[in-house]
Amino acid sequence: MYEKQREYQERARQRQLAKLQSTEYKAKQREAQERAHQRKIAKAKTPEYQAKQREKQRLAQRKQYEKSLSKGLKPISWKPRKAIKSKGMAGASRTAEELALHNAMAELGCICCINKGLIQPFSGAPVSIHHIDGRTKVDAHKKALPLCGWHHDVPIPKDNPAFTLYPFIFPIHAKGSVGGRVAWEAENGTQEALLAQVMSLIT
Repeated sequence: MYEKQREYQERARQRQLAKLQSTEYKAKQREAQERAHQRKIAKAKTPEYQAKQREKQRLAQRKQYEKSLSKGLKPISWKPRKAIKSKGMAGASRTAEELALHNAMAELGCICCINKGLIQPFSGAPVSIHHIDGRTKVDAHKKALPLCGWHHDVPIPKDNPAFTLYPFIFPIHAKGSVGGRVAWEAENGTQEALLAQVMSLIT
């Protein structure tokens, strides 16, 4: 009895192996995978799916913010200010579309502080607009990140309590021996990845 059962199982296994190795079966599997891939792409482009993804990101960031508070990390304090003055750097003037994009980024807040759980998205904390790839190239103004001064170009003063409380915060534009792009991206992620995150949150 058991011998017949083992023979039946072995024949079934051989049939399954032959099926998996057949050209027709492999072609059908590739077609099924391609259809599934196309459905996934179409789903990702729908406004409903994108809205759900943005909401998930906001909830995750809120959870991270609450977690940081439970660990004793206090949100960065800040005082509202009217406007950030231009530093007079050379570059093409911003179009109305680019200006609207930068305003949306400013409303979002520093993307690095958001990811660290130090501020909430859209909290109104002041930012500088950091250009990823200069200011003179085509679409340079669209390749930008909203960063607080400490993540952008101003090191935390040593007499500020935040200097010891937040050792992971330093500027991408190094002043002296602290900071720098390589160390900054190792701590905060690549600028391209942060840009993709910013765009998913504001569009």
